Amino acid sequence: MSTSYQFQFSSNGEKDLKFLDKKLQHRIVKKLEFFEKSGEPLSFAKQLQGIGNRFCFRVGDYRIIVSKKDLGVLVVLLVLKIGHRREVYNQ
Repeated sequence: MSTSYQFQFSSNGEKDLKFLDKKLQHRIVKKLEFFEKSGEPLSFAKQLQGIGNRFCFRVGDYRIIVSKKDLGVLVVLLVLKIGHRREVYNQ
């Protein structure tokens, strides 16, 4: 049985998405859907250094930080933060 992947939004991830303009929101959601349907979305991501199960996806100048939760046949990629590349990594 193959592993399936699903993106979910944390409350902060949802808030970050809502603050972006509609065109960019649409672009990010479409890209997440594309990653999800690819069967292996983490092949498009880079693992963040020094943080175990956190990954970063690129969509233009924006970055999507996710946390990986392996639930057996389902892997949940929880969107923690979305932001411009120059500010998304700042805590």
